[in-house]
Amino acid sequence: MDLEGDGSAPDGPVVPAPDPAWVGRLSAVRPEPDSGGEAPTEEDLDRILATATTVPDHGGLTPWRFAVCSGAGRDRFAAALVAGLLAEKGPDQPEAVVAKMRAKAYAAPCSVVLIASPDPSSNVAVWEQVASASCTGYAMVLAATGLGYGAIWKSAGVLAADPVRTLFGLTEHESLLGWVNLGTPAPLGRKKSDESTAAVPLGGRVLRIDA
Repeated sequence: MDLEGDGSAPDGPVVPAPDPAWVGRLSAVRPEPDSGGEAPTEEDLDRILATATTVPDHGGLTPWRFAVCSGAGRDRFAAALVAGLLAEKGPDQPEAVVAKMRAKAYAAPCSVVLIASPDPSSNVAVWEQVASASCTGYAMVLAATGLGYGAIWKSAGVLAADPVRTLFGLTEHESLLGWVNLGTPAPLGRKKSDESTAAVPLGGRVLRIDA
């Protein structure tokens, strides 16, 4: 402690001061990325990915990895999604359905695919490792929002299809958890703008054991 007021730094880590406004920002409405906007800069993307790795991780196993799809890489992502759709649902899909699936790859200038990569030989249960990997998606959205980007976590019903797994080089024990779309924020639509920033009522979802 600096008792003399000489400006010297205190020894050891400093506990952050309370910041209620920070809690408010966590529950604020978050914009989505503009499909025609710009992808995050390399520096910002590195910060977003680094923040994603600060999630709880029992055993320090880092049971996740990421794949970044941008530019022409979105074409390969789109092709894998469509191939996955046809493999899962059959080749006779209506063009509108195929187009909708293909468009998922172009909804943002950058998509970060979330891959759960658990170690089944660890004493840490696989479900815990997958839960840790899942947390990276939420952390990524918060980090991107804090840097001024639009961000939203997306998914599709074809993530387990072979063409999609092959594109991202998944091993036997890995699985896809969806992807986070990133980019220049799109204007908030009326529905989004009118959404309450209040947390969802908990109702009877909290069991209190205090006696």
